[in-house]
Amino acid sequence: MRIAIGMLLLLAAAGVAAAAWLRLNAGRDTSATIPCTAKVPGKVAIVYYSQSKVRNTAIIAEWIRKHVGGDVIVIDAVEPYPEPYFRTLAAATLERKSGKKRPIRPTPSLAGYDVVFLGSPIWYGTHAFPVELFLRANPLAGKTVVPFSTHGGGGAPLYERDVKAACPQAKVLPGFTARGSNQVERRLGTGVTAHHAEDDVVRWLNETFGERMPRE
Repeated sequence: MRIAIGMLLLLAAAGVAAAAWLRLNAGRDTSATIPCTAKVPGKVAIVYYSQSKVRNTAIIAEWIRKHVGGDVIVIDAVEPYPEPYFRTLAAATLERKSGKKRPIRPTPSLAGYDVVFLGSPIWYGTHAFPVELFLRANPLAGKTVVPFSTHGGGGAPLYERDVKAACPQAKVLPGFTARGSNQVERRLGTGVTAHHAEDDVVRWLNETFGERMPRE
């Protein structure tokens, strides 16, 4: 009984805190404050996998589309990974040990695209398994590939390396990564003064496809 009462009190306190947080942050504008000067050459596809309910990687994909345009293509596992995160981690660990990774749904052809932004949450330092399977089926030969990712605090030390290895006949440009929880906090305007995560994405796009765009 005491445990049940304690849980009810905890939930009630959490509800009050959440309501106060929503009132505090209502109406805050967290959109980009700097102009996007990026000019992406050719037809753009933004391909991503986003497992979490808070859609960290999907948010980055939306910001990219907002500033440079393009068609969005979502990678989906036939059988979604379970929520919450610890269950996803347990399922992914079993698949990693067995080598049997759950299949993904077919994606549209990328034959007509010149530039492919490729987004993934970071698992074990690199792309999530659905993105790995996507790259096996789509090596993106002859295209410009631009990785982007979100992580839980460990960074993305192997992601660009593994994208290059999976796309040996593609040109892979420097990518963008950000801690997922910070992206959500900044998107909602919490813990931020003059700095917004969307501005980080715009700066990266400007550096990659603006005046300082890498040249052959």
